[in-house]
Amino acid sequence: MSNNNIKTKKVLLLGLDGADALQVKKYVSEGKLPNFKKVISQGVTTKDYSMRSVLPAITPPNWASLATGAFPNTHGITCFWNHTLGNPLDQLDYGFDSRLLKAETIWEAYARSGKKSILFNYPTAWPPKTEDDIYVDGTSIYTNLRGYIDYEKVYNCIEGDFPIKEVPHILDNTGTDCRVEGEVNSVKADISKSEYDGYGYTAPDIVTSEENGESSSDLPNADQITTPIKFASDCKNAPDGAKEVILPVNSGMTRRYGLIVTEDGKNYNKIKIYASKKDEEPIGEAKAGEWSSWIYDTYRIDGKNTKVAYKIRVIDIKSDGSKLKFYYSFVLDLNKGKYFYPDKIGKEIYDKVGPMLQPTNYDRLNKTADEIMLESITEMYDWHVKAINYLLDNKEWDLFYIHMHGIDMYNHFYLDYTFEETSEEYKRYQDLIYKIYELSDKFIGEMLKRLDGETTIFIVSDHGGVGKNPKTEFPLIGDMWGINTGIMGQLGYTKLKEENGKLQIDWKNTTAISQRATFIYVNLKGRDPEGIVAPEDYDALVEKIIDDLYNYRDPKTGKRVISFALNRKDMEVLGLGGENSGDIFYILEPEFTRCHGNGLSNHELLGYSMRALFAAVGAGIKKGEIIDRNVGVVDIVPTISHLTGVPVPKNTEGGIIYQALEE
Repeated sequence: MSNNNIKTKKVLLLGLDGADALQVKKYVSEGKLPNFKKVISQGVTTKDYSMRSVLPAITPPNWASLATGAFPNTHGITCFWNHTLGNPLDQLDYGFDSRLLKAETIWEAYARSGKKSILFNYPTAWPPKTEDDIYVDGTSIYTNLRGYIDYEKVYNCIEGDFPIKEVPHILDNTGTDCRVEGEVNSVKADISKSEYDGYGYTAPDIVTSEENGESSSDLPNADQITTPIKFASDCKNAPDGAKEVILPVNSGMTRRYGLIVTEDGKNYNKIKIYASKKDEEPIGEAKAGEWSSWIYDTYRIDGKNTKVAYKIRVIDIKSDGSKLKFYYSFVLDLNKGKYFYPDKIGKEIYDKVGPMLQPTNYDRLNKTADEIMLESITEMYDWHVKAINYLLDNKEWDLFYIHMHGIDMYNHFYLDYTFEETSEEYKRYQDLIYKIYELSDKFIGEMLKRLDGETTIFIVSDHGGVGKNPKTEFPLIGDMWGINTGIMGQLGYTKLKEENGKLQIDWKNTTAISQRATFIYVNLKGRDPEGIVAPEDYDALVEKIIDDLYNYRDPKTGKRVISFALNRKDMEVLGLGGENSGDIFYILEPEFTRCHGNGLSNHELLGYSMRALFAAVGAGIKKGEIIDRNVGVVDIVPTISHLTGVPVPKNTEGGIIYQALEE
């Protein structure tokens, strides 16, 4: 396409992490997801709505490929956590970090052409590498999670006279449920026989059982505070019969006060939050079963007054006022612009569209908690629409990339329970999965309003997701949480020892480990700091490990667990290898796959699939075409370059999707 024939002036890439092409096609065939249907009827997709992920089918490697058009052995990001040969085998780097990215991105190519981009919560985009673009975070699954300065809490208020009890959440920097907190760049795996307490820093773990691996993401994760209810005293303007509670906030450093009141003179149904007992007006309030409006407050942090915003949601309240349970959201620092570029963009967005509510994570697998989770994630989607529209309407841009993580989070939370054999409430969980697709469909509908004859929209995902087969158990290999000691221990390659009450890898007797979702590493002398395997024994050991992996059988079913395993040379055909891949790459059989990370991108299981989503609509795209072509995530970037006339990024390896383009 010559520059004279270029129709596309602007491009939006709408990334829906975890969106399963098989599910989208199913819902559309049932008459649901009207906006996806509109895209398909007015644009292009493949016969199964899918495209191939790069392997492993995990968030950072695939969004990196969607940004660069390159395979993992070229762009260098090979899992949720990364490892570089020569570093200790238990040293892992955070895969969202743009500094790990070795390939040029599409927005860098745009910048070379004098064009501008907006990157909105896009993995591997942060920290920024271009000067004139706009970046909204990109360091975690949810936008600006690092901008929140007090953790979500549940207040259990009970009538009585007893000391306040505070049980802090277990801080998780592992990526287990993909929610990573704090400043994380490079960490070492660590294993303990007991749960971590308080706000302690935890790293990717050494997985010795299913309970301390990826499955532990199903545990509730919020501060739990039990505080006594008493009749109100010394509270200005407290109505007759009002009851009070003391509320520790700001990591326990500040107190707020709650008045539990009745509106009809009989039934207690509301809590009002006060900064001080002397205040005449509350800073916020919420009724039974409802959310408050945004509560604007000031916390004292590091010796400074900090403006913050949060919400509460009443979970349950006894009509006699003897018990109250309510949720307190993550607290947003309204002045923190650290994860926006330019940093003034954060405050500008808050001023124009308001703060963003982080999705709840206080409990799961009960109807009320799941409803509150859906309410919060719905508000998150709504905020994104407003924030995006503000930026697109008021800033100069040619390329817009966004990553939304709602579907993948729901996959991890609920897919396992959508089977009748697993849960009596399987239909409710099936409905929850549909609802997150419905929310995503509404989001797509809002973005479709941008189509103006000169704009092209790509709708993509990085991978799909499958639920746990009720007839099998996960093998203790392929858990992305760190180093898997189960099967490799049984086979005699990984040895453990106890030091100071903790299990550690016995490196002096360990010849190989299973690291992250899909890699085996030989503990090689001369390369690895603790290496014991002589280089001349390397090839024979790799071959023996592969033989043992193929011969390993699931104890419960007697079935082979490993679908295939490749050495370093052979894995190059999959776009792997190089200094950020292991000595062996393996994939599990579909029935043993953990949601998505260690299966092939075309694996299907019990009505779900690993298939990534692909569709395109708008300028330069054919209308209503189902194309007969295998599309891969590496093909999106060169197609954007072709449509817009922007140079292809320097390291792109994918091909233009000519079959999708108008003549």
